[in-house]
Amino acid sequence: MDGEIRKPGILVYRTVPQPQILLLQSSKTQEWAPPQGQAERGERNMEIAFQETEKGIGFTPGDIELAKGFRTEFRYTPQEYLRVENYLFPATGLLTRSRRVVYFLGRLRNPEKEVKLSAKYSGFKWLGFEEAIETAIFDDYKDLYAKARDFLKLS
Repeated sequence: MDGEIRKPGILVYRTVPQPQILLLQSSKTQEWAPPQGQAERGERNMEIAFQETEKGIGFTPGDIELAKGFRTEFRYTPQEYLRVENYLFPATGLLTRSRRVVYFLGRLRNPEKEVKLSAKYSGFKWLGFEEAIETAIFDDYKDLYAKARDFLKLS
C-alpha cells in the first residue's frame, strides 16, 4: 500500500516463572505494547524487528529464539484510535498514514535477562497471556496475544 508505514516487532515471551510476555510503555503515548520499529523502503521486517528489540530493550538476536511459523500482522490508521480514553497520539502529519504492524514471536533464552530501556520507553512489565489480553486497550493487540498463546498451546 502506497504511503503505508511498516512497523515490525517481536513479541518477546519467557517461560519462567510462568509464560509471560514483555510489554513496554511508550514515553510519548503511554501506550503499553511489545517493541516495534519502523522499516524504511528496502529494509526487511525481521531485520528491523531485531534492531528495535536490541536498541529499545537491550536484547540481542542471540538472546531470542524465534518461534518457527509464527508471523502475524494487522493494519490500522492512528486517527481511528484517537477516541480511546486516556490514549494520547502525537499530533503530526503522519496521522492519516496507515500502519502495517508485523509481529514475530520470540522466546527469551535467559528468563532473568535484564531489560535495558531506551529513552523511547518509560516502563516495562511482564504479564501472563490472559492478563495481557484482558488489559489491552486495542483489539489488534488482544488478537496478537491470543494468537501467540494459542500458537504456544497455552490456552
